[in-house]
Amino acid sequence: MSAKPKYYAETEFPSEEAPGAIVFYKDGTGAVFHTYSSYARGLDILVGAYNFLDLAPKGRDEDGLKFTMAWIRHHDKYIDGELVDLAKTYSQPKSISASEGDAK
Repeated sequence: MSAKPKYYAETEFPSEEAPGAIVFYKDGTGAVFHTYSSYARGLDILVGAYNFLDLAPKGRDEDGLKFTMAWIRHHDKYIDGELVDLAKTYSQPKSISASEGDAK
């Protein structure tokens, strides 16, 4: 019994974005090879903060969070003058115009 080749196809995903890393290699003849893929928790090594948190006594301490990495606060997703309330989860700002977002 031979293994079936893997093919790529579009599928429905429950979120607008998701982390992933894929590596391809192109040889001298122009042939392209898929050499590596990693998704979700497989990318932890690329998040520098995790390398330090994993050394701490409580580690990542994500058990009580709505989702993993909910502790992240994006510097470019705040309305000027507002402060972060670390007791709350992140929510999309009420309104930021496209020109404001591009200017930062």
